[in-house]
Amino acid sequence: MPHTVPGCLHPSNGRNAIDWNDGGLIAYGSHNLIFVVDVMQYKRIQSIEHHQSAINIIRWSPARSPFADLSPSSLQPIIASSDISGHIIISNSVTAAQINKFSHPNSSVLQMFWYPWKDISRDFLLVLHSSSTVVLWNTVTGEKVWNHTYSHVPLFDFTVDPFSLRNVIFSSSGNKVLVCSDIALSEPASSGHLFQITSEDNSTTSTNTNIYLITYHKAYRNTVFIAINSGLYLVNPELMCCLARVPIESNIVSWMPTGRRDALFAVHSNGATTFRVTKFEPTEEKKPNASFSMDKVCQTECVRPMNNQRIVAAALCPTTQSTVSVLYQSGKLAFWQLSNGRLPLLYRSSFIEDVLEFNDNLSTKSIGELSLHQLSQMGSLSSGVTCVRMRPMDELTKVENDPFANTALGTLHLAAVGTNSGTVHLVDVFTSQIYRDFCVQPSLVKCLEWGGVYSLVTAGYNHSLSASQIVRNDVFITDIRTGLAKRIRPETDESPITIIRVSYYHCYLAIAFQREPLEIWDLKGLRMLRKMSRSCPLIIDMAWSNKHHSIKTTESTLQSVYRENLVLLDSENRIYHITLRGLHVRDGKIVNTQWKSASAQICAMAWKDDILAVGDVEGNLVVWDLGRRQSRQVRDVSHSRVHRMTFSRLAGDHTMAVLHSKEVTLWDTEAMTRIQSIRMDSSKLCLDADLCGLSPLVLSNDNTLRFVVSNTKNQPILEKEIPFLYKDDSMNNVRKHLEGSGSRKSSEDRSSADKSEDSTLEDAIAWIDQNQRPQIETLEADLSKLQRERVVRRFIGDHFSADLLSIVIDRFAHSETEHLAPNLQMFWENGAFKERESRVISVACAAEQAMERRLVEQAVVVGGSAKERVTDRLIVSADLRYASIKAALLVSCQDNEKAKSLIKLIATNLIASDLIEDGVELLFLVGAGGDACKYLQSQKLWTKSIVYAKMGLDDPTEVESKWIGHLADEAKQIRVLAEASRRNWPDVVEATSSADAILARLILRTTTSTPPLSSCPTP
Repeated sequence: MPHTVPGCLHPSNGRNAIDWNDGGLIAYGSHNLIFVVDVMQYKRIQSIEHHQSAINIIRWSPARSPFADLSPSSLQPIIASSDISGHIIISNSVTAAQINKFSHPNSSVLQMFWYPWKDISRDFLLVLHSSSTVVLWNTVTGEKVWNHTYSHVPLFDFTVDPFSLRNVIFSSSGNKVLVCSDIALSEPASSGHLFQITSEDNSTTSTNTNIYLITYHKAYRNTVFIAINSGLYLVNPELMCCLARVPIESNIVSWMPTGRRDALFAVHSNGATTFRVTKFEPTEEKKPNASFSMDKVCQTECVRPMNNQRIVAAALCPTTQSTVSVLYQSGKLAFWQLSNGRLPLLYRSSFIEDVLEFNDNLSTKSIGELSLHQLSQMGSLSSGVTCVRMRPMDELTKVENDPFANTALGTLHLAAVGTNSGTVHLVDVFTSQIYRDFCVQPSLVKCLEWGGVYSLVTAGYNHSLSASQIVRNDVFITDIRTGLAKRIRPETDESPITIIRVSYYHCYLAIAFQREPLEIWDLKGLRMLRKMSRSCPLIIDMAWSNKHHSIKTTESTLQSVYRENLVLLDSENRIYHITLRGLHVRDGKIVNTQWKSASAQICAMAWKDDILAVGDVEGNLVVWDLGRRQSRQVRDVSHSRVHRMTFSRLAGDHTMAVLHSKEVTLWDTEAMTRIQSIRMDSSKLCLDADLCGLSPLVLSNDNTLRFVVSNTKNQPILEKEIPFLYKDDSMNNVRKHLEGSGSRKSSEDRSSADKSEDSTLEDAIAWIDQNQRPQIETLEADLSKLQRERVVRRFIGDHFSADLLSIVIDRFAHSETEHLAPNLQMFWENGAFKERESRVISVACAAEQAMERRLVEQAVVVGGSAKERVTDRLIVSADLRYASIKAALLVSCQDNEKAKSLIKLIATNLIASDLIEDGVELLFLVGAGGDACKYLQSQKLWTKSIVYAKMGLDDPTEVESKWIGHLADEAKQIRVLAEASRRNWPDVVEATSSADAILARLILRTTTSTPPLSSCPTP
């Protein structure tokens, strides 16, 4: 349970200070705090405070491989975060424990990503530090695996290829990118390849126009999006060319590509969230953008950035890929979901596949008319918090039918937080959730008191731009049940109000001014009872007694007459006592004390029962026991000014909280000993404090409210607060709901918390009930169970199992309207794979810049129109001699056996001389692509071999078999997917059984109930 309520963000909490994981949790940085949000409940469930300075980057750890040795702790979500001082901290989001902390000397962190190594480890973190230094950290030991400095260019950002972790592309100055393809557990051996993007926003490339956003596409290989000024560039880093440029409306805050469809979300600085679909379409035109398009499907309205409503960051749900969270400077989180009106607007009710189809034409198309709808939003404390007061809970025992008590959480313990904008937030202290907001007055809330369990009394004024000391004060009383605010005092030119205090019975209101006499008001009748004479001293502080009072009801009028006592402290260290009875206010009497005007200035006081406490500007505390006529004094070691003092509201308890500028201390006034000290970081100040029971509420100048329940800042999430998707039985619960066989408790037997959780679960999977019928019908197999299980796995964020089931379903029931997702391109049938690559290479042939030799190689491998286009490119190439000879070779005939044998011999010699690209190209040119792939595999170029085999061979079975054998040790997850794509069901079941017995049994039952493979339909 978090015990902190956030406010507006620090300027360094930028676009990288938010991340969303597969389990539906969002982590974002607010100043030096990490907040964890459970999106299923739209609720902050954790706050982590390990950093000493503002957080600039947050990254969730990737999911553990099901084929790795898993321990219970490894299944808990881990967060890596960095701050502006250069420290990186690894934290457990459930226990809030710090796992490790490390830093690179004299450097800051510019970007970082987790670096999962095969199926073995998820403990490595790839970090770009300042001075162009890249470090691979072991997060368990805190040690460097290696560090490498790219001294020839400055580096600012980087992105990792989701399909091959060896590929990393860095952004540099002057629209340059550094492409590296040798990132691994060993230090890079090369300095990478530098590639400059020609910006169309300037006639000449300028160092003033730099890349401000760079990210790999998650749907297709070798595709990077790069933003420069008002243009978005689609870059192929393997071919070193820019495939297309798309104009964009304004600077992009976040660019979020999806994986299971060729589509992208973007959040812009003008406040709009847009959704676009991209595609490569076959065409005979040779214009650069002729076969590429990016269509805007829908967008939200633009929001003018004002009053801290500027968008600073955004994140895309990696599981649904249809829900976006937007983080504002104010600390507010808004959630947008893509919808076509056919599914309920609930988180995890709409996945990207439900609103976009991907067909056999390799085109992504909308299912219905798409639009973006706001699911929910989470508020935060407004900028410029000023004061906090705890609601008087003891009065609730006298209230029947309390509207704030009839909730599933029981009676709400509310704290009121005032702000500079005139807003008061009601915060549920126990859950740290903002319950309600009220705009109570047009000026800042400088003073705040509860006028009863349902009334808030606020006071303040707007600062004048002139040097005048005259203002117009606002004093309002607000009913929190209705939000209705009434002005208590009329507006007039006067001295600013400094203090307001409400009496014990909430009958009287005392108002002190900076240079005006004290006023006493009847709070029930809203009338002034007395304004003290001009000769009265100016008030520094005041306190009402909670003991020396009484109520008397007259028999004639049946009206209650209240008697209450008020003590005042003036600037000369004098204390006055005022008695109020009914509508009569007696003159104040000086109380004899040991404090003299020559002593340190008394600046705060508190009164409870017979205990009167005061504090001075030097930190001295004095407690008088009025009943025993004794006083005790202690000198606070902090020697800092006392700003406020308050006693616990618990009957008979005299624990006192003392507010200083850098700390809040709790004192046992009986023994005059310090119980607890809550000290702020060096960059923070305490603005105000109050007590909830015996636990302090501390308001600080980072717009944060902390409920300090113990001296330990970080507390684990309670068992009952563990997010649904992280509970041990979450998968079974979803499966039971889907099958309609879940055992359910009666409403009488369930607690309110159980009911709340069941409601959340039912809402979240309501869309499943609408999709229970199988959408694919075949004679070969009943795929309904596979489809249902895929829904379950996708719902809980198990991407590997969902992808495996998608491949199995596709191989049994190929549909013309449903094709394997783009991110599974490696497991497409050869024809579709070749078609996609051919389209990309054709567009690359028309690009101004390209690595020509590699482009020619790929065009020859894929053949067809791509080969013709690259030949046309070679004819007009600047490298006249080489390009002309290569073009002549490509159009010449190599059909006779002598020519083929000679070319094969030449190719073999080239490969032996480490000119692999030229040798592979020649072998494919003469139809010996199988030999070329074998050579590639002998050189450990496994990915290139399988890509070329699927692009250029009629039967890549042998190449695939060796590739899968290689994957058995290198990447078991990809191996299982590859075996499924080849319909090797026994191998799939055997490999899966050790990691997921339920999934293995389901695949076994389906595959063994089908006819032999020879009779299965071939896609």
